Amino acid sequence: MSENRNPRARKHVLFAVKLAAVMIGAALLLALARKQGWIDHGLVVRAYNVVMGLALAVYFNVMPKVMHEAPPRSMREATLAQAVARVSGWTMTLAFLAWAALWAFAPQEIAKAGSLAAVGASVAVMLGYTVWKSVAGRRSTSG
Repeated sequence: MSENRNPRARKHVLFAVKLAAVMIGAALLLALARKQGWIDHGLVVRAYNVVMGLALAVYFNVMPKVMHEAPPRSMREATLAQAVARVSGWTMTLAFLAWAALWAFAPQEIAKAGSLAAVGASVAVMLGYTVWKSVAGRRSTSG
């Protein structure tokens, strides 16, 4: 068996691992800076949330482009999957950019609530869009 059966999947995993390495590296650097007394705990939390928000925004921006599933059963199914992936990627990208901006500039209590609200709203939009497109697709094929 060939180890390189799906080079696209391998590339996606390597991208995710690199992104995780950046996040871990940032956490280690922030912990070192805290231990040296260069920054306080509040700045560590704030800076790491900015790094995490930006990293996840990058990941979700790339996600729709690298989805690799089984071949769709129909053109309608392929179109639906592509549309849902595109909307999901964009809403999560915007949510995590909002997350990063809130943690960079807002007071910490507002950043906590606002960042969770941004991601929650993004999930609601994704679910709503998926249901809407699925129902609209069923109506168009049954009529």
